[in-house]
Amino acid sequence: MQAVKTIEIEMKKSLFLLLKLAILIVVVFWLFKIVDFNKTIDLLSKTILSYFALAFLFHNSSNFFITLKWYKLAKPLKLKSSYLDLLKLNFISMFYSIFVPGQGSGELIKGIKLQKKEGDIEKVWAPIFIDKITNLLVMLIIGATAILFDQHFNQNKVLVVTVFLLIAIFIFLSFILFTDKITILIEAVKDILVYFLKFLKINTDCISNFSLNYFNEYKNHKSIIFETFFWSFMTKLPHVFALYFLAKSLNIDINLIESAWLLSVISIASLLPISFSGLGVREGTLIFSMSKIGVGSSEALSFSLLIFILGILTGLIGGIFELKSLFKKQPEDVIARSATTKQSHPRHKL
Repeated sequence: MQAVKTIEIEMKKSLFLLLKLAILIVVVFWLFKIVDFNKTIDLLSKTILSYFALAFLFHNSSNFFITLKWYKLAKPLKLKSSYLDLLKLNFISMFYSIFVPGQGSGELIKGIKLQKKEGDIEKVWAPIFIDKITNLLVMLIIGATAILFDQHFNQNKVLVVTVFLLIAIFIFLSFILFTDKITILIEAVKDILVYFLKFLKINTDCISNFSLNYFNEYKNHKSIIFETFFWSFMTKLPHVFALYFLAKSLNIDINLIESAWLLSVISIASLLPISFSGLGVREGTLIFSMSKIGVGSSEALSFSLLIFILGILTGLIGGIFELKSLFKKQPEDVIARSATTKQSHPRHKL
């Protein structure tokens, strides 16, 4: 019976992998059909490095804000990790997000690593969960608001009304996040995550055991909701400027408003766990979205590839931190084994 169950799990994993490959093949085929790759390579070769450097700086400055927000969320729960520890973990999570499908993969590894250090599931995952949800909500609010001010879209009455309703829903969800009303939503999200991770044969104990007792701690810190959303906005604004300067580096004419809603579109597309670091999905999404503001497919593809390169460079910083931590552990393991050996074979004095 166990063998049959194992075969079923492996078949599901294989089917999921085949589905991902099929989607990627379709996207790549579509890209080859509509994009002039020679023009794309030419555009990339003419990248203005000074603007690219500015984009890199803005992109990475966001990590300092998001870590400060995470640190403030963790403080009422009395986590032992310092600001620097959490900053390193943020960079490390970006490193793993490059190689593992879906942005959530890096967050999962970040949580597991912190859980080993802190030894408390609830205290570790509660701030991470709130951090991701508030970031998503703020990003959607910024993106939706930008659409209202964009001349390409604000003439469409149906779109404007829809966006207003979405903003109202996002703001409502934002304010109930620190109340007991969010319990139903969290339980629904938990069930979906557990089902998905079990489908991929990934241990779900850390999510299944996640409780909502942290509400009792946050109730004593009334100002934390405002601090959380303030730092969420501060986290996303540098990304808006990063996209703006990336476009400038390719001489693509977009403004900050367009950069804001493009950020929202890219972030949502990158959440889909069907490719590595959003490759293919992000390119297709950007080509379609930027065509609405008069940007050609070759320019949009060049822009998307620069975003990917920016992510790689940021991830490499996390890779350096991860390598340092691995090398640091090795001498400690040697010392521990040496001490164990000495205890097992004590020297006898003559």
